[in-house]
Amino acid sequence: MNIGIIGLGRMGMSIADRLVKAGHQVWGFDLNIEMQEESKSLGVTIVPDLATMAKQVHIFWLMIPQGKPVDNVIDHLRSYIKDGDIIIDGGNSFYQDSQRRAKDLATNNIQFIDCGVSGGLQGHFSGFCLMIGGDKKTYEFLIPVFAAIAAPQGYAYIGISGAGHYVKMVHNGIEYGLLQAYAEGFQIIKEGSFKDQAIDLHQLTDLWNHGSIIRSWILQLAHEVFAHDKVFESITGCIDQGGTGAWTVAEAQKYQLPVPILKSALEIRAWSCKTGGNYATKVVALLRNKFGGHLVHKKGDS
Repeated sequence: MNIGIIGLGRMGMSIADRLVKAGHQVWGFDLNIEMQEESKSLGVTIVPDLATMAKQVHIFWLMIPQGKPVDNVIDHLRSYIKDGDIIIDGGNSFYQDSQRRAKDLATNNIQFIDCGVSGGLQGHFSGFCLMIGGDKKTYEFLIPVFAAIAAPQGYAYIGISGAGHYVKMVHNGIEYGLLQAYAEGFQIIKEGSFKDQAIDLHQLTDLWNHGSIIRSWILQLAHEVFAHDKVFESITGCIDQGGTGAWTVAEAQKYQLPVPILKSALEIRAWSCKTGGNYATKVVALLRNKFGGHLVHKKGDS
């Protein structure tokens, strides 16, 4: 298939590369010259503008920040896209925005698919997890695209428009809680009753990944973090937020569903940037950097 990728950052470029390797023709657009050149080296045809892209493809994959940037690109595309074309939003958009966009684009017979994407930087090599919402016939038509991008058994149709981004929102809320639970455990080991024994967290995270109930990819990443440092003196404990965790908590509160763990993890992130955080929030920040390349704040940075 011929596919246009709009946004060639870390995730967009990874998706483009997997599509090229699967035999699809990929056209890419990004304002960043460095991203353009790197994508070109992977076999992506770089276009100067969206008008040029629209002459070549009928499937447009957006990998850009949620909110106004998505609406701006869609509005720009509407000058060029044709009846029956497909727009896929692979970013972390709010599910109600996706429902609105799908309804609006349907008036011009343009299909809108919302696709929650998980897998972080590692997804480039092992494949991503894709949570897909929208018209089911359009999903079925796009299966060769999803299969190229996803890990084995790593894509599924979730439901109507908005469902893909809805479950990705909850996925990210769960991620908040998991990261915080691991990090708090490590802090207890480092600063609790056995602090004078200097238990080796690098060794322990490896041990726990062999047969323990709490083994996971997050724990593997923690093992990599502790291989380089166990003190983290050079960084603050500020954990940046992308917004999806807050959406998850708001959704739970809307239906009066108790989510004390997710709510606490969200509040800790806000507290961490106000105060500089603690050892546990430093671990969370480093884990987020490991799986997604998220910013780690150095001490002294303004």
